[in-house]
Amino acid sequence: MKNFLRLWLVNGISLWVVDALMSGIGFSDSGSLIATALALTVLNMTIKPILKVLSLPITILSFGLFSWIINGAVLSIAFHMSSGSYLSSFGTALIASLILALLNSALGSLFARN
Repeated sequence: MKNFLRLWLVNGISLWVVDALMSGIGFSDSGSLIATALALTVLNMTIKPILKVLSLPITILSFGLFSWIINGAVLSIAFHMSSGSYLSSFGTALIASLILALLNSALGSLFARN
């Protein structure tokens, strides 16, 4: 449970930063940001591992680049699941997923130390 809450917090902070950096992503209020972070956390813990296993052959053939497509798809699904959040296109989701991966890695290691 503690790990889930930490991941939810990290996703929330990362989404907030990505919202500030990119114009193709938006939230109507803080509640929609929190809901999208929750949806992203749940999807990352449940659906994403299944997709990674199912797409392993194409990920190997693309030298790991297909995992970027999976990250963008999971982010897009999370935005569609929560009302009040806006994602302009799948290309925006791909760029945002790259930024989110970098932010989540940095913030995750920062929160894991404490």
